[in-house]
Amino acid sequence: MRKAVSKCLDLLIGGLALWVWLSSAFGAGRHGAFSVEGLQSLRYFTVLSNLLQGGVCLACLCGARVRHWKYIAAVSVALTFFVVLLLLGPAYGYDTMYVGANFWFHLILPILSMVNFLIVDREGTFSLRDSLLTLIPMLAYSLFYVGNLLVNGVRDNDWYGFAKHGPQSAAAAFLIILGLNWIVALLMRLPRRRPAHPAHRWPAR
Repeated sequence: MRKAVSKCLDLLIGGLALWVWLSSAFGAGRHGAFSVEGLQSLRYFTVLSNLLQGGVCLACLCGARVRHWKYIAAVSVALTFFVVLLLLGPAYGYDTMYVGANFWFHLILPILSMVNFLIVDREGTFSLRDSLLTLIPMLAYSLFYVGNLLVNGVRDNDWYGFAKHGPQSAAAAFLIILGLNWIVALLMRLPRRRPAHPAHRWPAR
Protein backbone atom coordinates (compact mmCIF):
# COMPACT_ATOMS: atom_id res chain seq x y z
CA MET A 1 0.00 0.00 0.00
CA ARG A 2 2.75 2.42 0.98
CA LYS A 3 4.67 1.68 -2.21
CA ALA A 4 1.55 2.36 -4.32
CA VAL A 5 0.98 5.69 -2.57
CA SER A 6 4.63 6.61 -3.10
CA LYS A 7 4.34 5.84 -6.81
CA CYS A 8 1.25 8.06 -7.02
CA LEU A 9 3.15 10.87 -5.31
CA ASP A 10 6.08 10.38 -7.68
CA LEU A 11 3.72 10.75 -10.63
CA LEU A 12 2.02 13.79 -9.09
CA ILE A 13 5.29 15.54 -8.22
CA GLY A 14 6.91 14.77 -11.56
CA GLY A 15 3.89 15.88 -13.55
CA LEU A 16 3.32 19.03 -11.52
CA ALA A 17 6.97 20.12 -11.66
CA LEU A 18 7.03 19.86 -15.44
CA TRP A 19 3.59 21.46 -15.90
CA VAL A 20 4.25 24.39 -13.56
CA TRP A 21 7.57 25.18 -15.21
CA LEU A 22 6.26 24.95 -18.77
CA SER A 23 3.14 26.99 -17.99
CA SER A 24 5.06 29.70 -16.15
CA ALA A 25 8.03 29.90 -18.51
CA PHE A 26 6.16 29.72 -21.81
CA GLY A 27 2.55 30.57 -20.94
CA ALA A 28 0.53 33.31 -19.32
CA GLY A 29 0.18 33.52 -15.59
CA ARG A 30 1.00 35.46 -12.48
CA HIS A 31 4.65 35.76 -11.60
CA GLY A 32 5.91 36.45 -8.12
CA ALA A 33 9.35 37.53 -7.00
CA PHE A 34 12.33 35.83 -8.65
CA SER A 35 10.29 34.77 -11.67
CA VAL A 36 11.07 35.35 -15.33
CA GLU A 37 9.72 33.87 -18.54
CA GLY A 38 11.46 31.53 -20.97
CA LEU A 39 14.64 29.59 -20.46
CA GLN A 40 15.99 32.38 -18.25
CA SER A 41 13.86 30.91 -15.48
CA LEU A 42 16.47 28.14 -15.26
CA ARG A 43 18.87 30.57 -13.61
CA TYR A 44 16.98 30.16 -10.32
CA PHE A 45 17.84 27.36 -7.90
CA THR A 46 14.15 27.05 -7.05
CA VAL A 47 13.29 26.07 -10.62
CA LEU A 48 16.31 23.81 -11.03
CA SER A 49 15.72 21.96 -7.76
CA ASN A 50 12.04 21.37 -8.51
CA LEU A 51 12.81 20.14 -12.02
CA LEU A 52 15.48 17.84 -10.56
CA GLN A 53 12.94 16.48 -8.09
CA GLY A 54 10.37 16.02 -10.83
CA GLY A 55 12.86 14.27 -13.09
CA VAL A 56 13.99 11.93 -10.32
CA CYS A 57 10.38 11.04 -9.48
CA LEU A 58 9.56 10.27 -13.11
CA ALA A 59 12.77 8.24 -13.45
CA CYS A 60 11.77 6.24 -10.38
CA LEU A 61 8.45 5.42 -12.04
CA CYS A 62 10.36 4.07 -15.03
CA GLY A 63 12.22 1.65 -12.80
CA ALA A 64 15.50 3.57 -12.54
CA ARG A 65 17.56 3.04 -9.38
CA VAL A 66 17.65 6.57 -8.06
CA ARG A 67 17.55 6.08 -4.27
CA HIS A 68 20.39 8.48 -3.54
CA TRP A 69 19.09 10.96 -6.11
CA LYS A 70 15.71 10.95 -4.35
CA TYR A 71 17.47 11.94 -1.14
CA ILE A 72 19.47 14.67 -2.91
CA ALA A 73 16.44 16.06 -4.75
CA ALA A 74 14.16 15.95 -1.71
CA VAL A 75 16.71 17.87 0.36
CA SER A 76 17.17 20.43 -2.45
CA VAL A 77 13.48 21.33 -2.63
CA ALA A 78 13.23 21.24 1.17
CA LEU A 79 16.10 23.74 1.23
CA THR A 80 14.12 25.98 -1.12
CA PHE A 81 11.13 25.70 1.22
CA PHE A 82 13.13 26.74 4.30
CA VAL A 83 15.14 29.51 2.57
CA VAL A 84 11.88 31.12 1.44
CA LEU A 85 10.25 30.60 4.81
CA LEU A 86 13.16 31.88 6.90
CA LEU A 87 15.10 34.30 4.66
CA LEU A 88 13.41 35.46 1.46
CA GLY A 89 9.86 35.62 2.80
CA PRO A 90 10.63 38.09 5.60
CA ALA A 91 12.85 40.14 3.26
CA TYR A 92 10.59 40.38 0.20
CA GLY A 93 7.14 39.53 1.55
CA TYR A 94 5.35 36.21 1.62
CA ASP A 95 2.69 37.51 -0.75
CA THR A 96 5.25 37.54 -3.58
CA MET A 97 6.84 34.26 -2.49
CA TYR A 98 3.63 32.25 -2.68
CA VAL A 99 1.90 33.45 -5.83
CA GLY A 100 1.74 31.93 -9.31
CA ALA A 101 4.46 29.37 -10.02
CA ASN A 102 6.12 30.33 -6.72
CA PHE A 103 3.14 28.90 -4.85
CA TRP A 104 3.91 25.49 -6.32
CA PHE A 105 7.72 25.66 -6.35
CA HIS A 106 8.14 27.25 -2.92
CA LEU A 107 5.36 25.51 -1.03
CA ILE A 108 3.28 22.69 -2.53
CA LEU A 109 5.94 20.63 -4.35
CA PRO A 110 8.48 20.85 -1.49
CA ILE A 111 5.83 19.75 1.02
CA LEU A 112 4.72 16.85 -1.18
CA SER A 113 8.36 15.84 -1.63
CA MET A 114 9.10 15.93 2.09
CA VAL A 115 5.96 13.95 2.92
CA ASN A 116 6.87 11.35 0.32
CA PHE A 117 10.46 11.00 1.50
CA LEU A 118 9.87 11.16 5.25
CA ILE A 119 6.54 9.39 5.67
CA VAL A 120 5.49 7.39 2.60
CA ASP A 121 8.61 6.15 0.81
CA ARG A 122 10.67 4.63 3.60
CA GLU A 123 12.63 2.09 1.54
CA GLY A 124 16.37 2.33 2.05
CA THR A 125 18.57 4.00 4.64
CA PHE A 126 21.24 6.68 4.35
CA SER A 127 24.62 7.11 6.02
CA LEU A 128 26.20 10.31 7.28
CA ARG A 129 28.42 10.25 4.19
CA ASP A 130 25.30 10.16 2.03
CA SER A 131 24.16 13.44 3.58
CA LEU A 132 27.22 15.12 2.08
CA LEU A 133 25.99 14.18 -1.39
CA THR A 134 23.01 16.48 -0.89
CA LEU A 135 25.37 19.48 -0.88
CA ILE A 136 26.35 18.92 -4.52
CA PRO A 137 23.46 20.81 -6.21
CA MET A 138 23.77 23.91 -4.01
CA LEU A 139 27.57 23.83 -4.15
CA ALA A 140 27.51 23.65 -7.96
CA TYR A 141 24.93 26.44 -8.11
CA SER A 142 26.96 28.61 -5.72
CA LEU A 143 30.09 28.25 -7.84
CA PHE A 144 28.10 29.16 -10.96
CA TYR A 145 26.40 32.16 -9.30
CA VAL A 146 29.50 33.68 -7.73
CA GLY A 147 31.61 32.87 -10.80
CA ASN A 148 29.08 34.67 -13.00
CA LEU A 149 29.26 37.72 -10.73
CA LEU A 150 33.06 37.78 -10.89
CA VAL A 151 33.17 37.39 -14.68
CA ASN A 152 30.17 39.46 -15.78
CA GLY A 153 29.71 41.86 -12.88
CA VAL A 154 27.00 42.29 -10.28
CA ARG A 155 24.67 44.41 -12.40
CA ASP A 156 21.87 42.31 -13.97
CA ASN A 157 23.48 39.12 -12.62
CA ASP A 158 22.69 39.28 -8.90
CA TRP A 159 19.25 37.69 -9.22
CA TYR A 160 18.80 37.00 -5.52
CA GLY A 161 20.33 40.25 -4.30
CA PHE A 162 23.02 38.46 -2.30
CA ALA A 163 25.84 40.62 -3.70
CA LYS A 164 24.56 44.04 -2.64
CA HIS A 165 27.89 44.58 -0.92
CA GLY A 166 30.00 42.78 -3.51
CA PRO A 167 30.63 39.20 -4.68
CA GLN A 168 32.16 38.43 -1.29
CA SER A 169 28.80 38.96 0.41
CA ALA A 170 27.22 36.58 -2.11
CA ALA A 171 29.86 33.96 -1.29
CA ALA A 172 29.14 34.42 2.44
CA ALA A 173 25.38 34.10 1.84
CA PHE A 174 25.87 30.87 -0.06
CA LEU A 175 28.10 29.46 2.68
CA ILE A 176 25.29 30.12 5.15
CA ILE A 177 22.77 28.47 2.82
CA LEU A 178 25.15 25.54 2.31
CA GLY A 179 25.24 25.08 6.09
CA LEU A 180 21.44 25.18 6.18
CA ASN A 181 21.47 22.63 3.34
CA TRP A 182 23.41 20.15 5.48
CA ILE A 183 21.23 20.76 8.53
CA VAL A 184 18.14 19.98 6.43
CA ALA A 185 19.87 16.87 5.05
CA LEU A 186 20.70 15.62 8.56
CA LEU A 187 17.15 16.23 9.79
CA MET A 188 15.59 14.48 6.80
CA ARG A 189 17.97 11.56 7.30
CA LEU A 190 16.84 10.93 10.89
CA PRO A 191 13.89 8.60 10.15
CA ARG A 192 15.92 6.79 7.49
CA ARG A 193 19.41 6.85 8.96
CA ARG A 194 21.64 3.83 8.53
CA PRO A 195 22.54 2.23 11.87
CA ALA A 196 26.18 2.52 12.84
CA HIS A 197 28.32 -0.54 12.25
CA PRO A 198 28.71 -2.53 15.48
CA ALA A 199 32.50 -2.12 15.28
CA HIS A 200 32.08 1.65 15.57
CA ARG A 201 29.78 1.62 18.57
CA TRP A 202 30.97 2.31 22.09
CA PRO A 203 31.40 -0.92 24.09
CA ALA A 204 28.64 -1.63 26.57
CA ARG A 205 29.57 -1.38 30.23
